[in-house]
Amino acid sequence: MITKYTLEFILHTQNSSPKIIKSSLAEFGNELVVSECQGQDEKCNYKVSMITEDPTLVFDLCAQLGRIRSVKVSEFC
Repeated sequence: MITKYTLEFILHTQNSSPKIIKSSLAEFGNELVVSECQGQDEKCNYKVSMITEDPTLVFDLCAQLGRIRSVKVSEFC
């Protein structure tokens, strides 16, 4: 049986949008939600949540888009 994980994190980026983030991550999981959240600087901040089989792959890809913060990973039940 394949283990799935629920991911929640904040992505700080300067040159991205929810559409770009969603299209980049769509093939790596499901129940993908990207929403804008308030930041303390001029960078765009997005809350990302999804279910995936490979959190490392998701985080590697997001690291190319910006800085990842406030990470929560749990096993999906």
